Amino acid sequence: MALLVASDVALTTIICTYIFTFLAVLSLLVHGSVRLKKFSGFLLEDYLTFAAFMIALGLVGQITWAVIDEGQGQHMSDVSRSQFELTAKSLLANEALWALVNTFIRLSALTMFWKIFNATATARYFSAVLMCCSIMYGIAALLTAALICRPIQAAWDNQVQGTCGNQTAAYVALEVIGLVIDMAILALPFQPIMGLSMRSVTKSLILLAFSAGAFVIIITGFRIAALHRVNASDFTYDQGYLGLLSTLGALVSIICCCAVSFYTIGCHWYERLKGRNFGFFKISRCLTFLAQADFLPFTTSKSDSPDA
Repeated sequence: MALLVASDVALTTIICTYIFTFLAVLSLLVHGSVRLKKFSGFLLEDYLTFAAFMIALGLVGQITWAVIDEGQGQHMSDVSRSQFELTAKSLLANEALWALVNTFIRLSALTMFWKIFNATATARYFSAVLMCCSIMYGIAALLTAALICRPIQAAWDNQVQGTCGNQTAAYVALEVIGLVIDMAILALPFQPIMGLSMRSVTKSLILLAFSAGAFVIIITGFRIAALHRVNASDFTYDQGYLGLLSTLGALVSIICCCAVSFYTIGCHWYERLKGRNFGFFKISRCLTFLAQADFLPFTTSKSDSPDA
């Protein structure tokens, strides 16, 4: 992205944003159909994911407006003073919405893990601890956006008499804390799954289903680097790259929350084709585990298992 010219940054932001918005909508439709077939309704973690998606739509709208009307993604020499002030406001909105999306996504994932690994005391304990950490992180991020400058108008208007903290340092610190929480959530299923009496390949497939959030961790790493790049000399251009990563991270996290439902669809097709000798369908043990965790509407019989 660093090699793209300013207009390309803006165009890439718009294209990627709406492609991934479509993929997120499609993922939610698949996820919702699986839930309705299995439970005839939605669970708490589903409502948390839906809430995250609604906030993500707000982020998509904010980024779209910033690119089209505020000059985000353009060099400062090409934007007016009024556009610069609007872009500075966008940074506050961007960080607040990003934090809210991540908070709801983390709570959704942890609620799901709490139910799946309820029999493991350690997993229950760490799920509860990480839930509390996620809520406190969300509150801290919102307070930082609101109080980093006093009055808040000083964040975008140099003519306002006020004081501001180091916004870059504050937002980078929050991102690092969020990254640590995400890595802890990603590691949470490892111990209970590795303790199952299954083949290593089967355990790896199960872990793969719960490791989709690794993509969000990668994007968060890029966001930390992007925050370091934001500077007063070319703020509007740097903010364009940061906005792109924000929308991608938010939408990809929603897609990742629906990952288990994709395994449901795979299990459904396995049931329809189980009489055929396809090596791919040796993942049935993995799918059976997920079904026993009440996440799949279809189960495979023990005789169908490749390890039976």
